[in-house]
Amino acid sequence: MSEALRSRYLEALGVPGFLYAEDKLEDLDAKKTSTLCLVIETQNSRSFCQAGKYQDFLLKMLGAIGLHQQDVIFVSINADDLSRTLGQYNAKTVLLMSKDLKSSSEQHFIAHHPSEVLVNEKLKRETWEVLKKIKACLK
Repeated sequence: MSEALRSRYLEALGVPGFLYAEDKLEDLDAKKTSTLCLVIETQNSRSFCQAGKYQDFLLKMLGAIGLHQQDVIFVSINADDLSRTLGQYNAKTVLLMSKDLKSSSEQHFIAHHPSEVLVNEKLKRETWEVLKKIKACLK
């Protein structure tokens, strides 16, 4: 159906055209925020989205694999909002930093939250192994 014919039908029915706007797949990707690494946590009082020791430590962790602050977006969400949040970003890699977040994509990685790593030295090695996988994925 041509766009002109479609517009005439919508007008005859009294339906505003914007209600039935068709976004092309390319347009949807263009509307997403692009980043090398999207870091997601569930909302908590020790958030790395706020300036402070947890964010500083996370930036040091990411810096160790060559990521800079401008390469990363930090997001704090409810666990139920993961798929909606992922749909808003065009991220080359995603780092999930919460026990409540699960994903099966090859570009998604799960690591301990910086607040956990700072209080338990044993988690550093495991977290470093995850960071090395992210670095390999970014190449």
